[in-house]
Amino acid sequence: MIAETLPLFDSPRARIPGLDGLNHDESIPKVVLGFGMGVDSCAILLRWLTDPTSRNFDLDDLAVVTAQTGDEKATARTEIEKLVLPLMRAHRIRLIQVARSERYATSTGKGIVVLSDTRSPDRMFTEGRYKLSDEMLSAGTVPQAGGARLCSVHAKGDCLDPVIERITRGRPYRHVLGFELHEQSRALKDTRFNTALRTGEYPLIDWQWTRQDCQDFIVDVVGEPISKSACVYCPFALSNKTSRIEALQRYAERPDEAALALTMEHVALALNANQGLIAGKRLIDLLASSGQHHHVLTAFTDELDRTEHALYRVRRILRPSKSDPTKMANAARAVERIATGSRGAMLTRLTRDYGSDVEVDGLITRAYLRRRGDQFPALEELYTVAPAVVTDKQHRNFDDWWSDTARALEVPAAA
Repeated sequence: MIAETLPLFDSPRARIPGLDGLNHDESIPKVVLGFGMGVDSCAILLRWLTDPTSRNFDLDDLAVVTAQTGDEKATARTEIEKLVLPLMRAHRIRLIQVARSERYATSTGKGIVVLSDTRSPDRMFTEGRYKLSDEMLSAGTVPQAGGARLCSVHAKGDCLDPVIERITRGRPYRHVLGFELHEQSRALKDTRFNTALRTGEYPLIDWQWTRQDCQDFIVDVVGEPISKSACVYCPFALSNKTSRIEALQRYAERPDEAALALTMEHVALALNANQGLIAGKRLIDLLASSGQHHHVLTAFTDELDRTEHALYRVRRILRPSKSDPTKMANAARAVERIATGSRGAMLTRLTRDYGSDVEVDGLITRAYLRRRGDQFPALEELYTVAPAVVTDKQHRNFDDWWSDTARALEVPAAA
């Protein structure tokens, strides 16, 4: 059956749209390494390259794949280019870099761009194409520190799955992921995605390597450590004590990286006061209290004043949990851009037209027409000012839901 399907994958007509940047003359890999550019995946790759006894396959049968979010911290690119790519070139390792070209990447390859497919890699294209921050800013939200890590699913998994399907061409393959010894639960969860063709493998767990073991090995091989891979605004990194210290130092040295994180948080907070970047807590408060980031905050404030802003109407329906009506299950939100202009002009219009219940929250001003109550269901309606990056979004049934909830609460349902 496999032999019969190969000509279909190899024919020009069957090439997946958006993936024509792949090298169609390459052989079919038997092993695919998901390369996150961090400590764990680098340790696997470097051991394979320097210790042949650590692997049971030829390096010609290996493909290394990575999806660029577009917002990787700058040190990740320089470290990989300096410490890892020279060895990959020496061993002629195939490296495929891809990214999203638009918000949604499909299983057919639409929305995916191939940045590079080569056995002589000399550059990491960390600038990506459609950035994860583009998605977050247009949605007026921040990546969430809990749950299903949807930011990784959208920016990485949705890009890599069609690419892996394309390069393996219907043949069985081993999908290697860098879960270290203390991440066995993540590895167990990943095995649920195994199929007749795909088999997940986790060599760091087999080797009994912790992250520190990985870092020690990297230093032994290349002479320098490799930092943890993360977007410049990663909530997981900011929630971890050690990673947060590194991030704060990096922000002091790279105000541009801090500015992106602050802007994303600022936009999200304008629409929802609970959307702090650090598991609900605010990055801007952390930087203000550090005593080392005054120049960063000043630059951020100055940039806000230069940026085009919008006046937004935000409506939110907060629904109760079926198991516990005192707790919120989920929320539906509608966002509408009312006007655009300078920050000052939008703030003036906000207070002039909607100024009966104005809340000043640091650099953010909101005017409430309807505040949420303590019980659910609840309605919330406000006007706010933020950079003009959020796109209008509303479920087609939102107005019906809003009216139904308003009637249930016996409050007027504003149009």
